[in-house]
Amino acid sequence: MSVFPEDFPGANDAAKIQAAINFAQSNTDKVVELANRDYVITGPIVVKEGVKLQFNYASRFVIYGNYRVLELQRNASLSGAYIAIDDAAFNGAVIYLDGKYKYYNTWNKTKIENVNIINWSGSHKGTGLSLYSNGTGHEISFVNFDNITFAGLNTAIKLQAVKPASGFSWVNANRFLNMSIDDCVNGVILTSSETIPNECSGNQFMNMQIQPSAATKKLFTINGQYNEFHGIAWDLQLITVTTPIVEFTAASSYNTINFLSIPASKMVNRGRFNRIIS
Repeated sequence: MSVFPEDFPGANDAAKIQAAINFAQSNTDKVVELANRDYVITGPIVVKEGVKLQFNYASRFVIYGNYRVLELQRNASLSGAYIAIDDAAFNGAVIYLDGKYKYYNTWNKTKIENVNIINWSGSHKGTGLSLYSNGTGHEISFVNFDNITFAGLNTAIKLQAVKPASGFSWVNANRFLNMSIDDCVNGVILTSSETIPNECSGNQFMNMQIQPSAATKKLFTINGQYNEFHGIAWDLQLITVTTPIVEFTAASSYNTINFLSIPASKMVNRGRFNRIIS
């Protein structure tokens, strides 16, 4: 059985959806199912542990304001989402995971699949998918992201591991499958040290399709170790900047990029033992 936001009171659509999620977390029915309509979202929503937020085929979020739209806790999942930003003031993360929830072990069920994230305001602001770890033992690992489209954003995907006061923080060993990036200023950014105490390593980006535009400045900024990037980038002549569109930073090693459509002349390798196939 599903839980429906329309069955809950609330001052707006976001409040009703949050009420449904809170109910699902503490009851036996764990799937919150959205109706086939537009939901006007003006505040953040947290998908709680153990809950799945399911969009129907014609369900759609239309975003106004500036905040994190969807935060997913460990063992939460999101499926079928269509999220449209209709406010030039928006500059937050659309989907956000925080390593404080400690997403680790291969048997956990955290998953994000079949999602469209579109900034149709024309602002080229916001981050589509943000993974962030900053604290002792904070970790995002072994999470699968499948079939996600990003369009019109500042940054499509950002992985960030910050050095904690003690111990380690990670964004490691995640799979990003079938990502499509269209008309974004930045494609993928990995921000960390080369290795521990804070690292973004062992992440796989497979079967990517990238369509740049005149707004595009960089496709990849890569830190960390053993990350892999495979796919196709189209129409590179649309990018007007003359700086490299792929950068392996000094804090990178043993990474691989396999984009035959990107010439080596448009890449810079400041790290160690990185492999470029072009």
